[in-house]
Amino acid sequence: MKVNITKSLFGEYLGQTVYEYTLHSEQGITVKVLNLGGIITEIDVKDKHGIVKNVVLGYNRLEDYIGNGAYAGALVGRTAGRIAGAQFTIDGTTYHLAKNNGENAIHGGVEGLTAKVFAVKELPHGIELTYTSPDGEEGYPAKVDFKVQYTLTAENTLCLTYEAIADKKTYLNLTNHSYFNLAGDLETNGDTQVLTIDADRLCELREGLIPTGKLLEVAGTTFDLRAGKVIADGIAEGHPQFEITRAYDHPFVLNRSGLGGTPQLSLYSPHSGIELKVFTTQRVAVVYTGNFLDEVLPFDRTVSGAKHTKNARFLGVAIEMQDFPNGINEPAFDVQPLEKGAIYKQQTLLQFDVKTK
Repeated sequence: MKVNITKSLFGEYLGQTVYEYTLHSEQGITVKVLNLGGIITEIDVKDKHGIVKNVVLGYNRLEDYIGNGAYAGALVGRTAGRIAGAQFTIDGTTYHLAKNNGENAIHGGVEGLTAKVFAVKELPHGIELTYTSPDGEEGYPAKVDFKVQYTLTAENTLCLTYEAIADKKTYLNLTNHSYFNLAGDLETNGDTQVLTIDADRLCELREGLIPTGKLLEVAGTTFDLRAGKVIADGIAEGHPQFEITRAYDHPFVLNRSGLGGTPQLSLYSPHSGIELKVFTTQRVAVVYTGNFLDEVLPFDRTVSGAKHTKNARFLGVAIEMQDFPNGINEPAFDVQPLEKGAIYKQQTLLQFDVKTK
């Protein structure tokens, strides 16, 4: 399978040139990625009528991504999610992070990897982004060499491969923060999608959206998505946890990890017929249904070029395949630091299909 790769100027950030790389496969899927933060700006897929639709939320202008708390499409790290008290301890040394989410740290810090310009190398089927984070950046220990690959396969699949190596013991937990609205071009709201997750349990959250360490059984609750559920219906069912989160914004503990067999998660739009199947080596799927997207800058990146003045709440669904958030501070999750010289590697596959009926 041939993948055509082109790049175009997208803007300038802190004196560095930002390019948008377009990956287009013979199968028809197109993915656009910035060298800034590995941001996925667009994924174009044909719907059940053969019309090409963009199925992720994004912006036309670089400045709209800068400092935007939605983290749309971005590579998130060094650690995804919240870290309680903005600190953690490794081998008796406590590391203090920026408190950029109340009293907690979130998504790697004030800038994190989201605001870094990566070096890019073209591959036969995609691109490889690299960045070296110096020891102490954002308060984290160790110099870390990051390598992230975005590649396309013959199965209409985008493969995200995360690798890192550190020069001393540290803590990593990487993910991508794309919001999916498979109706395409924002034609219907994101809560009309059907969400299915192969997870019997999820993490209970306390105020500040920090996991308590307790796992809740999904059976008999609105969190039981094992057979699939329309997101709006699940939100309407309600749950005491929604008093903290407004709707779904929880780490689901996947029943299994690995890239083979059936997907751990799937998302489907009856409007477009487009289905996303997600496979991952990670242990957890943090699913955020865009509960506060009505408070962020309106998204405007659609294939049709349509505009709108305000985001609807639940406009898109962020699917963050990762390890347990705050895992370094929660013994119950058995999250271990990355050892010096050890290779961190995780993969997530995003496979797009279409149902014509």
